[in-house]
Amino acid sequence: MELLVNRIQRYCLHDGPGIRTTVFLQGCPIRCWWCHNPETRAKTSADARLYEVTELAPVLERDARYWARSGGGVTASGGEPLQQAAGLQALLRLLGSRGHHRAVETSGAADSGDVRRIAPHVDLWLWDVKAVSPGTYRKGTGGEVNGPLSNLSWVLKSTETPVTVRVPLIPDFNLDEVELQRIALWLKNQSRPVEAELLPGHSCGSNKGSAGSAQKSISVDSQSLEHARSLFEENGIPVLRKPSGGFA
Repeated sequence: MELLVNRIQRYCLHDGPGIRTTVFLQGCPIRCWWCHNPETRAKTSADARLYEVTELAPVLERDARYWARSGGGVTASGGEPLQQAAGLQALLRLLGSRGHHRAVETSGAADSGDVRRIAPHVDLWLWDVKAVSPGTYRKGTGGEVNGPLSNLSWVLKSTETPVTVRVPLIPDFNLDEVELQRIALWLKNQSRPVEAELLPGHSCGSNKGSAGSAQKSISVDSQSLEHARSLFEENGIPVLRKPSGGFA
């Protein structure tokens, strides 16, 4: 079983608990114009490397001593890691058999069957909810929102795996009262509580030459961040207050 890997990033502090090793998989079906990892979107890339899962696991496990001391592990990110579901399942199963913590960062833009096959091998979901209004989601990502939301609803209803919902705050996309309220209410109405992590937009990905990122500023001021946090908390959604990394 194989996985196409864009890069491996070590000593990550914002991709789940503890010190983590994040593996960025190649390929993503949506096209967020603010994407911070545009180099991972194409299905193939000259910069990506194809690994056998049995070859990749030991490469990741070079950091296992840090995971053990800090409560960390491996995070699969992208791109959209669920686009390589068969290989990802094999990797997560292998890592789990060796006692390692496994997190998956996803937009949920995947076939429902792939979510179900991966779910038993995930210890933590980091799930991006970018918008819940179909038109807003389509305008910002080029995709359809029903699939990602249905997949998240299934995970919350059918599993007990912890889920942290990550909401990127993007001006001219979802950083308005109406969309933020809709997101908060949607989360509030799910079958079990979730905690949210608000990710204020910043310009760290603009130098990668993303074709869709144009030159729009996506910086979010502290007042807008506090307003969004208050709105979620007023709807009963706990908001994590730790510093945050990037987002898909």
